[in-house]
Amino acid sequence: MVQSAVDIWTVADAKDELAIRGEIDFHSSEDLRKAIWRHFEAGRKNLRLMLEGVDFIDSTGLSVLLDAVKMARARGGGITLVRPTRQLLRVLSVSGFAPFFGLDLHDGHSREDQAQEPAEDEGLQTETFEAEARPENIGNLRQCVIGFAKKLPFTKQELDDIKLAVGEATTNALRYGCPTGREIVRITCTRKGRRFSVQVSDPGPGFDPDKVPPVTGDELTEGGRGIYFMRCLMDEVNFTFTGGGTTVELVKCIPERTAETPHDLAAATN
Repeated sequence: MVQSAVDIWTVADAKDELAIRGEIDFHSSEDLRKAIWRHFEAGRKNLRLMLEGVDFIDSTGLSVLLDAVKMARARGGGITLVRPTRQLLRVLSVSGFAPFFGLDLHDGHSREDQAQEPAEDEGLQTETFEAEARPENIGNLRQCVIGFAKKLPFTKQELDDIKLAVGEATTNALRYGCPTGREIVRITCTRKGRRFSVQVSDPGPGFDPDKVPPVTGDELTEGGRGIYFMRCLMDEVNFTFTGGGTTVELVKCIPERTAETPHDLAAATN
């Protein structure tokens, strides 16, 4: 049995609080869904989610949080996100769902968001990663890409954006391009000058991304957010469909920076 990438527990002496640590994604989100369901089935109407220890959340995890809002509202209550991380605030901001949650920031974030030092060689650099198409491998593939991207002069927020976009593309590859789970997902990272690209490839036939319904933030719907996040967070998103499979290319340009300007993380909810 594969261990989940997330730990969930009830906070001592606080029946309305669940603490979460780890990554909430396609692999682990069902564990969180079950924990929230048990919380409300016990007769409670409000829930505070302690999120300081959550390293990453994707659109699958966001769907779980939205379902929690629906369950709380049906009982006359609500959901409060306590100390949500920089990356979760970014997801809520991009999706437009921040107003559906109470936010308790506790001013607990570091406010620095500076780029790494530029790599000396701006020529062609490339690396390829492969894994069998199993949910538990998604996190490892994300980390491989971020390990490559950390060598480049991206800010922490830009790295968060890349990590989320790659996670969404990899999850789609597993869902739609790898029906048996034994197929191989291949990711190629390439840096050439100030252009950083990530190609996520699977053997599936693909789909028409233009037919995915548009996303709006004014109601609690979740469909189509993976492609929406990719397009919002990256500079280019290109789809290629061939007889040999599907490739999604995600491009992030390395900005020209003349000065380092710290960013207020709390502004991510504005």
